[in-house]
Amino acid sequence: MPKFLNSLLFFAAGLLVVNLSSIRSAGAIQISVVNQKVVTGSVARIRPGVIKIKQADGVIGVYKIQDKDERAISIGGTPVRLTAQIAVSGELPVKLAERGMLVQFTGKTNVYGKSEGEISTIEVLSGEEKPELKVEFLERPEGRDAGKVDVVGRVVSISGNRLQLQVPKSKWAKKERISFTVSKDCVLKIADDHLNRVQPSDVVVQANILEFSNGESAVNQIDIQMAPEREQITTSNHERLEQEFSLYSDEPGEPREVRSKHFVLYTDVSDRSANILLSKLETMFALVSGYFSARPNSVIECYVVSDLGKWASGQLDPRGIAKIAEPAGVTLSTSGPGGVKAVVYSCDKHSVVQHEAIHAFCSLTFGKTGPVWYSEGMAEMGQYWIPGETAVNIDPVVIDYLVNSPQKSLASIVAAGQITGDSWQAYAWRWALCYMLASNPNYDRRFKKLGMNLMSGGNDSFESAFGKVKDQISFEYDFFVKHLDNGYRSDLCAWDWDVKCSNLSSTGRISHKTKALRGWQATKLLVRPEVSYDYVAQGKWRVDVGDEVTADGRPNGTGRLVGMIFSKDYREGQPFELGERGQFKSEVEGQLYVRCRDNWSELSDNDGELTLHIRRTPKTK
Repeated sequence: MPKFLNSLLFFAAGLLVVNLSSIRSAGAIQISVVNQKVVTGSVARIRPGVIKIKQADGVIGVYKIQDKDERAISIGGTPVRLTAQIAVSGELPVKLAERGMLVQFTGKTNVYGKSEGEISTIEVLSGEEKPELKVEFLERPEGRDAGKVDVVGRVVSISGNRLQLQVPKSKWAKKERISFTVSKDCVLKIADDHLNRVQPSDVVVQANILEFSNGESAVNQIDIQMAPEREQITTSNHERLEQEFSLYSDEPGEPREVRSKHFVLYTDVSDRSANILLSKLETMFALVSGYFSARPNSVIECYVVSDLGKWASGQLDPRGIAKIAEPAGVTLSTSGPGGVKAVVYSCDKHSVVQHEAIHAFCSLTFGKTGPVWYSEGMAEMGQYWIPGETAVNIDPVVIDYLVNSPQKSLASIVAAGQITGDSWQAYAWRWALCYMLASNPNYDRRFKKLGMNLMSGGNDSFESAFGKVKDQISFEYDFFVKHLDNGYRSDLCAWDWDVKCSNLSSTGRISHKTKALRGWQATKLLVRPEVSYDYVAQGKWRVDVGDEVTADGRPNGTGRLVGMIFSKDYREGQPFELGERGQFKSEVEGQLYVRCRDNWSELSDNDGELTLHIRRTPKTK
């Protein structure tokens, strides 16, 4: 390792120890950096806060990583600021150019806007650079001759070999459009400092890793080369919106009204930010109204403020001003002869506006928002909802807090007398409960009915709705929090409570279809203590994007068929190896559950099923 790099890593490690010790309470165990290493390979998986890197020998390392736009990562359950130095580069086919993408290149055109020749290389610029769009002649042509031009524009379309751009209006771009022919082998050159474009199979040229005394590891610096074989360049929903509305101004505005179909914003943010926010709100509106099969009869009013100094006295409610100054948000609801009125007051952070807009939606639709645990839990869900996304996708710091904190009981989460705005930690527990109930097929219908009843002033309660299955909910909730991570899907991990099991006679047989993309699956076998069972698992399944494997799985154990004995008192036994064929016995009685071994947050890309055949081991004569 180069000497300067070694020094840099130790310097960063020292800073991190100070950061950790300053956050932790007195007497807490200090976590320190115990080693640093360099890793190369390819991206196996990436999600907010975590990157998996597959090395040449097949070993897959799991590392925390803080992208430039994220507030922190969690080390030992404590939020720590450790923004990674990120370099992402690549040369990709021009057909992947996306609408709104900011690009720059040198071409040839005449003063009438007719281009000549072909473009072979196009540089993709970061939206943060905010360069002025231009078509600037580097050599002035005469008459109809073409001259060399430096072009900075926004992609309007790419069709065949013709690239159309949005540029400033001029005599050679009278409609603010200009087009160029691109060569067959034209490439888009990309150089970014964030992870929004990174996908599995991209090459990790080098990653500098810090290893901590608690066993966790984090990326301090990483260099990634984008693989040309991909379906899209931009993977982040926010980044796509940034490009979609790239033609709007980024300049902060004066207080004004901006509308969409279901929202009206009174705001001083830029036109671009306002339109991105309205797009997010409309998407959220569609998802929430689809969930409840109900919607408000009026538009939702939102005051979204970036600079309180721009607003005249009396324009904003004092209660709203106080929350905006924090910075945070509040929804003020009142009831009168004309019905319910709900108005959002928020700082300019989009997630805060989305959270408050859920409160306004519920107030205007149902009259109330329900008890605090439900109201705030659902509002937290609303700010994270993304079209077509059923998996957990939230702030990694919130996840690590929930996983590493003492478990909150259901009774304490749904207890009466709670107040809104108490703490982000309390909001995290409410989100976890609401998400699990809303996305788990064992409870989702009853939970929706309960919520609508609570918001409409009914006399329903959590206890009356779920009292008969409280033990099942408590178990599944604890299981959800224990395995929580971005990518986790409650619908795939729901437990099979309705599958009945029975003892197997000496001549009996059972068969079970076991799916690769599900969690623990109940068989119909009641395992008796000290009874030996034979089994055979037929078929193949696939884990992530790898090759099909049998029930023996891969050499590292991923994809292997495993079992677990679940007892009547809701005790989850220790998992044990099964594989393609063999025998097993248990010291305790319980129902046999089986699954394909894989990370709980990575089940959704598995495929296929095995047929598991089980009998009692025949007695030898």
